[in-house]
Amino acid sequence: MQQVKPTARIIVVSDRVHGGDREDSTTPVAETLLAEAGFHVAGAQVVPEGKEAVSAALDQAIAAGTNLILTCGGTGLGPNNLTPEATQERITTRLHGVETQILLTGLKHSDRAALCRGVVGLTSREPGGSLIVNSPGSRGGAADTLAVVLSLWPSIAEWLV
Repeated sequence: MQQVKPTARIIVVSDRVHGGDREDSTTPVAETLLAEAGFHVAGAQVVPEGKEAVSAALDQAIAAGTNLILTCGGTGLGPNNLTPEATQERITTRLHGVETQILLTGLKHSDRAALCRGVVGLTSREPGGSLIVNSPGSRGGAADTLAVVLSLWPSIAEWLV
């Protein structure tokens, strides 16, 4: 019997990338790390900052049954950095310990990691639920975030897949 790969979707939240003023450098890093961890990356999407666009992208990924939804960006202090707020409306179980571990890992590489307001949580504790992970919009931030999440994935997957 062939085992089905877990699915992941990447949502890049950036006005500059969405507008074509900046290249998306985060997706290639995240895609590589997810693929190496055995995920089927079901796509990457770039949306502008703000709650409405992020909410729509999250809803689409959840409806598709995506196991791991990684947002990159929209977690800072700007007025339109509302990715954590959109995420909180969709999760039933927040994973504070995972958030703390991501913060501690990020602080080893950059003091700016302390400015990320990223949220991590489950949409359900039942099979078919999704894990939503908010990452900073930088390559290093995404790599640090995925290092933590992917190390814990086997334990999380027991409940979702």
